Amino acid sequence: MKIKRVDTTISTNKLQESKGFYMQHFNFRLVYESDWYIELISRDMPNGISFTLPQREEGEFFNGKGLIISFEVDDVDAEYERLKTEGVHIYQEVQNKPWGERSFVVDDPNGVHLYIYTSTLPEPEYQKVYDAYKK
Repeated sequence: MKIKRVDTTISTNKLQESKGFYMQHFNFRLVYESDWYIELISRDMPNGISFTLPQREEGEFFNGKGLIISFEVDDVDAEYERLKTEGVHIYQEVQNKPWGERSFVVDDPNGVHLYIYTSTLPEPEYQKVYDAYKK
């Protein structure tokens, strides 16, 4: 199987809030909208995110807990400042992670964690683990 695109669909009653949040703060564009479903796609890559009302035959109601979406960016500090300036609540302040990332976390309107990061050099104990997997 060759996967050409990966999308995430979130079951929520906050369709419009979700659409606005991802379009305003993360540069997604609207692909499709109905009264029960919204599909967005990134302007920078072929991945998308969709939102569906939970009152349907398929799927379960989702409360946002336990889901993390990660966005790798070129400059995490610039994105942190941009989102803070735009008034997005920062759930976890920007910090260096020993496994080789500089990151911060915001929550979308559904409570989904958005882990925004830039890759950095890992600390030696993590580099040893990574190197072991390369063999």
